Amino acid sequence: MIVKHLPRVTLLTRMLALVLLLTLSGCIQMHTTVHVKKDGSGTIEQKMLFTGMLSEIMNSPDEGGEPGKEPAPPSEKQLSEMAAEFGPEVKAVGVKKIDNRKQQGFAVTYAFDDIDKVRIGNAQQMTMNHSADSTAVKPEGTGTQKPETWFTFAMKRGANPELIISKQSDINASSRKISASDSKSKPSPKEQTQMLDMIKPFLKGLKMSMEVIVDGRVVRSDASYRIGNRITLYSMDFDKILARPDLLTGKYEGMSDKEFTRKSGKNSGLKFEFKDRVSVLFN
Repeated sequence: MIVKHLPRVTLLTRMLALVLLLTLSGCIQMHTTVHVKKDGSGTIEQKMLFTGMLSEIMNSPDEGGEPGKEPAPPSEKQLSEMAAEFGPEVKAVGVKKIDNRKQQGFAVTYAFDDIDKVRIGNAQQMTMNHSADSTAVKPEGTGTQKPETWFTFAMKRGANPELIISKQSDINASSRKISASDSKSKPSPKEQTQMLDMIKPFLKGLKMSMEVIVDGRVVRSDASYRIGNRITLYSMDFDKILARPDLLTGKYEGMSDKEFTRKSGKNSGLKFEFKDRVSVLFN
């Protein structure tokens, strides 16, 4: 079933909750950039990073880790599974290690011939699980959580190509509608504050984003967030988000994505394309 807005809870608040859940269960920081050429082909670069406390846990002897031990790169099978999530014809073409003072991880590059056959979800597949018999965490493939928001693409080719980006939402088995029983078990404001205090160390410095870069000069676009030929579909800065508990405690439930974005303010650490369809005309 495809819907524009979920009842009583915005797609954006559900997306935040899902990202928090995946992060706390061992998910890694993700930055996804889609590069689109004028003929509709292109690449997807996905940076998978370990930062902050997650990196410390990985190297902790108490957790089976070994200080200085590098995380293993994704296997060929895992890369194939991850590429398939983007589309049946998307292929992984390269993996580059990222290792500096603040970040460890990998940048994976995928290639596609037809942007029309690509789709990208808000929940990423690569999660990191600890292994008692290993000195590093092991990348795992597809998890049980499914993306609830999909971005799909359509290309009008020609001298002035036009890229159409559509946002869709899938209601699946992991989705839950708020009911009277849910409201009874909802944590108190004090309990919510305590939970946020507990997760802050894990989310310190965490940022996640998805962007689209078109190969050319943008002539016209109605995208909500654009700088030059770079369109931001979502961006999350958790240092800023966690400084705003109201964003995570249900204050904005029932609002549309557009209302949520407007109410949260420009400095909330959140950017999210609230339109169901945007176009980018470029040459």
